[in-house]
Amino acid sequence: MKIKIKGIFAIIAFIMAGFGGFLQAQISQGGIPPSTRFNLDKIGITSIILQQPDVENLLREDGFSDKHALPMRFAVSVPANIDFSKQGNWSDLPDGGKVCRLLLNVPNAQALIVYYQKFRIPQGGQLFLYNHDKWQVIGAFTELTNQKGCAFANELIQGEKVTLEYYQPEGVSELPEFVINEVGYVYRTAEYFFGQRGFGGSGACEVNVNCDEGQDWQKQKNSVVRIIVKQGSSQVWCTGSLLNTTRYDNAPYFLTADHCGPTATPTEINQWVFYFNYEGPDCIDPTNDTAFNSKVMVGATKKARSGGAGLESDFKLLLLNESVPLSYNPYFNGWSAKDKPSDSGVSIHHPQGDIRKISTYKTPLVSSNWGGIPNTHWKVVWDETANGYGVTEGGSSGSPIYNSNGQLIGQLTGGDASCANLTGPDYYGKIAYSWATNSSADSTMLKPWLDPDNSGILEIGGGFVGLENENIIESLKVFPNPTTGLFTIDLGNLNKKSVEISVYNVLGEEMLNTGTKDYSVNPPLLDISANQPGIYFITLKSKGEIRTSKILKCK
Repeated sequence: MKIKIKGIFAIIAFIMAGFGGFLQAQISQGGIPPSTRFNLDKIGITSIILQQPDVENLLREDGFSDKHALPMRFAVSVPANIDFSKQGNWSDLPDGGKVCRLLLNVPNAQALIVYYQKFRIPQGGQLFLYNHDKWQVIGAFTELTNQKGCAFANELIQGEKVTLEYYQPEGVSELPEFVINEVGYVYRTAEYFFGQRGFGGSGACEVNVNCDEGQDWQKQKNSVVRIIVKQGSSQVWCTGSLLNTTRYDNAPYFLTADHCGPTATPTEINQWVFYFNYEGPDCIDPTNDTAFNSKVMVGATKKARSGGAGLESDFKLLLLNESVPLSYNPYFNGWSAKDKPSDSGVSIHHPQGDIRKISTYKTPLVSSNWGGIPNTHWKVVWDETANGYGVTEGGSSGSPIYNSNGQLIGQLTGGDASCANLTGPDYYGKIAYSWATNSSADSTMLKPWLDPDNSGILEIGGGFVGLENENIIESLKVFPNPTTGLFTIDLGNLNKKSVEISVYNVLGEEMLNTGTKDYSVNPPLLDISANQPGIYFITLKSKGEIRTSKILKCK
């Protein structure tokens, strides 16, 4: 019997949230640029004009890529060599602080992405970026942003001009380090995101995730993220999603396709931009981009991969540079590494970089392959639903496919499906193959990262991060842990006369329930000897208080 799965996992996630060791700073802290607060004019702002690329030639090249289901390129980098602190214009402010402003202009760009070779902000400093008339403002970025001072990037800024504005408070003499080595020139897709032409460039057959088709997938959608993938001088759209681990420790592992940036360097991956919660509010396409205050993270580290498209299962596992803020409402996908075809399910994705869409299948998946190695992929054919005929497109690469239990079982490599070929098949690299089939190296498998304790677990449930029960006091103490079966619980200062204990497996199924008992004489002694090896979760209720812990059951 599955009960209270959301509440149990939320409680566990809250208790474990402090164990991940990742930074907790949001990328953008909010605030108002000093030029707005002090009503500064634009006189004297340093302006740098960069050379625009040959867009006609880029579009000819894209015609080939789009036909062959390659990731969708939408921008290219324009070289730059700009030291902001030296080349920007510094001015004194009425509050005793200073402001430095620099305007970048790449003619006829639909949007710009600023790439930094170095990015470091001294304590108290604030950086803002905004477009020409300030209807899009991002920041403030602070000393909490990119604390290592290495490569960094900003999200899309609409238009051909972007202003960087830095605030240095009174009493601070240390200068920021902003060395801009490239500016991403967006030449397609942004006319939809920032325009009034009807939102998004994806096909008319696509189904928004907040249509009725997505009603049962509202948890999973919060794991799915749009990515600006940087590789060399190109930027492409891809999709990926957050993954749970058997520790339920909220480590920000992120799954996408390896053919999304197959040769991207560690520095370039550190400049990838991840857009969370990028969706429309309902089933109707919005008329323009509503996500100017979008929830964005920057940068990751590659942990494992398995070949590009046509080679093995085409997965890439990343670890985001920081914990996903609670305000992003992140959901960490459960998954199944069992090689078992699902009879129904969905994929959630960002076709052509558009808002979240959902595709539905109602016929069983078929074990197949993309290249020459058998049984590396799930083959899927999509079905028509009430609000359209969801398929996949360029930009959907790396998106998750879910089984009927809501578990992730693969990520998109490619296929023939489109709004012009509704019944064409798509192919998703199997979690079951990626798990431990590729080789013995940790860098080519999912298992060492998603099951770090080598528990042998092959499937888990998903979960949110956050506190959903205000009565949670602290974690339980259980021993021995790990155990082969028997374990004792230290009740501490709890009321021992009225205690109920439950044990759940990783899918949220209740394995044991003691009922309400009096433990004022002897502490609870529980036995899970008959249960399979793996991680179990313990919750204890006593007079309105709830405490929780986890235990590893060994063979």
